[in-house]
Amino acid sequence: MTNELLNWRRSSTKEEWLELARRAGTSAGYLNLVAYGYRNASPRLALSIETASQGFVGKELISKEGLVFNRGASINES
Repeated sequence: MTNELLNWRRSSTKEEWLELARRAGTSAGYLNLVAYGYRNASPRLALSIETASQGFVGKELISKEGLVFNRGASINES
């Protein structure tokens, strides 16, 4: 399973990443921790990220299930 949040991060501009964090109610730094596998998203944060990602045209939707249940993706994934 791929890490959707990390893929989204890699394909986004700094401004898009900051806006995703703002819309999700967290910081860009914490999103980085989740994307790179240092922290797990709570179910509430996962839902917020999924909802926030829906507002970006031409960007992949980040599913809450992928954030909560994707324990295997980490910084070692290339």
